[in-house]
Amino acid sequence: MKKIVIVIFDHFTDLDLFLMWDILGRNKTDWQVKILGTQEEHQSANGLVIKTHGCISEANDADVVLFSSGKVGVKGAIANPDFMRAFSLNPNAQLIGSICAGSFILAKLGLLAMAPATTHPDAKEELQSLGIDVLDLPLVCKGNVATAGGCLSAVYLIGWVVETLFGREKRQETLRELIPAGQSAIYERLIDTSIRDAISPKVGVGAILENRLQAPSSSLPIEDDPV
Repeated sequence: MKKIVIVIFDHFTDLDLFLMWDILGRNKTDWQVKILGTQEEHQSANGLVIKTHGCISEANDADVVLFSSGKVGVKGAIANPDFMRAFSLNPNAQLIGSICAGSFILAKLGLLAMAPATTHPDAKEELQSLGIDVLDLPLVCKGNVATAGGCLSAVYLIGWVVETLFGREKRQETLRELIPAGQSAIYERLIDTSIRDAISPKVGVGAILENRLQAPSSSLPIEDDPV
């Protein structure tokens, strides 16, 4: 069984944690997911108090480490020397990912050196100021390190994690319950394209979708089809 951890801190973005936690928490047989922090509980940006399952040092032995986000929370976490010193991550042996401003934690840990990344659009210029090539993509992967930009891109980040560990069919199975009724084919193409483009960013999913939207209406899917 794989060990997956989500790292939080005070003033973390609610959705970034809850969406990843909910998607991953539905599977009890292939992996175990835990929420880690520096304290027994942390308060979210919207005031919810969340109990943690362990200390952030446990991330060093996990198969997958995912960093939450938070406009205020990330800055506080990075400024905390005990937080930063606790991590001794190995991108050769672990899958490591971040959502939105969590990319700044990866950058400070030296995990984005000489590699493109993404983050929340509002934080793009600040991340670029650190010398990082920031792409306008919802997900960017370089080896075993991935960054996601925008809260809903957590779907792509988790999809990448599950597909990397267990294959495409397990990824489809994991995300199936999230898909709006009647749109499974549309979302499968979007998720699959986003993951492929993240691994080898060339044209970019935005350009691909723009081309599709400009296509004649007859070429767009009308009915849902099996995935």
